[in-house]
Order: sequence, then C-alpha cells, then structure tokens
Amino acid sequence: MNYYGGGLGACGKPIADTEMVAALAIDGFGASTYDTATGNPTNKWCNQKIRISYNGKTADATIMDRCAGCTGAGGLDATPALWEALTGGIGGASGDRLESGMTFTLIN
Repeated sequence: MNYYGGGLGACGKPIADTEMVAALAIDGFGASTYDTATGNPTNKWCNQKIRISYNGKTADATIMDRCAGCTGAGGLDATPALWEALTGGIGGASGDRLESGMTFTLIN
C-alpha cells in the first residue's frame, strides 16, 4: 500500500486528501467506468466499503479510484488521511510504502 494525493478518481468523483478513500489495484478494479453525462459510477468497486488492517490498527475506507501502479488484485493506494490512520503519519518512520502486513475485507 502507498499513499497518494487526491484528485478526480476513476469513479468520476473528486477525492480530497482528508477523506478515508482507497484506490484498488487495476488488476482487481478493472476498467475506469462512470457515466460521463451524470458522473455516476458504473464499476462494481466504486463506493464499496472496506476495512483495512495494518500493524494492530484498523480503518474503514471507501474505494473511489483505481491504482495503476499497485501490484496484484488486492493492492491499494490510500489518501493521506487513511494512510495516517493506519501508520500514524506521513513519511518519517512510516515511509511511503507498506510492503507487507496490510489486509482488507469488504464491509456493507
């Protein structure tokens, strides 16, 4: 898992750095699909709630983007707010990439 700055997500909605949002690896997410007329997402992963666990910490997030640079179907990118909730900070000892130990499950 990495962290990244917000912007327009693959689900067609803007994402702020302060939101608890994740981007799913392109291998799992698939095509970036949303109705350009309405802006409504048509990809099954858009707006899916997930619970992420790392090193004894847990945070809930919403999938609103896809990550072209993530590896494997379960790779994630996190907004700075989500990254901080799971690692305790940006940069420094937490670095900017988690190589292992992160898991997530779907929640409804």
